[in-house]
Amino acid sequence: MTHTASPRSTGSEPQRPWPRGTLLAKLPPASRTRLMELGSQRVYEHGEVLLYEQERSTHVVLLLGGFAKVTSNLGDGRVALLGIRMAGDTVGEMAALDGSPRAATVTACGRLLVRTIPREEFIALLRDLPDVNINVSGVISRRLRWANRRRVDFYGYPTRVRLARILVDLAATYGHAADEGIVFDIELTQDELGAMAGADADTAGRELRKLKSDGLIGTGYRRTAILDLKALRAMARLADGGHAG
Repeated sequence: MTHTASPRSTGSEPQRPWPRGTLLAKLPPASRTRLMELGSQRVYEHGEVLLYEQERSTHVVLLLGGFAKVTSNLGDGRVALLGIRMAGDTVGEMAALDGSPRAATVTACGRLLVRTIPREEFIALLRDLPDVNINVSGVISRRLRWANRRRVDFYGYPTRVRLARILVDLAATYGHAADEGIVFDIELTQDELGAMAGADADTAGRELRKLKSDGLIGTGYRRTAILDLKALRAMARLADGGHAG
């Protein structure tokens, strides 16, 4: 799979404001500052792996600039794209909490600025600050719902509906209002969107072209816009105002 995505920041300074839906966006300023002071700072270059699936490390990684992709090996030579993590998100919380092996591989897409937080510091912060604890629990819960939803979608809906649901979820989590509609600044290839929808690149590309020609979505440099959210929700078979997660 070719990773063509690029971060919104240069990887040299933390991004502000934090994207809607991320952990840092949800925390009050004092708690956000405490979390950002933990651990040590480092930069990953494009294609470098932050966490490997099945490894036994327990640290948490806080993304400060850029974004990463979460993937899992399907065991038959294929790799499934499970999700996107942006500046303001954390990865690795579940292993820190229960000591289990990593559930997925996390790879930098473009230059990525992070803080690597030892498990002991992370757990101490959760004990100290209930608002951080509650929001981290909420992050884990949302990701589990996303994963469960995708499993149901793969068996119950055609590719177009699955793609529509993924686009609605991405817009709900990372989107921001713009003149043309709801925009999320994540560049994904057809292969990668197809992987999220459980479809091959040709099928995903064909369905995305239909969505574009129908006026539901628009694409541009490093961004995707939802032009008609109500119609996209209808195609995703979602109630108006709901999302697929």
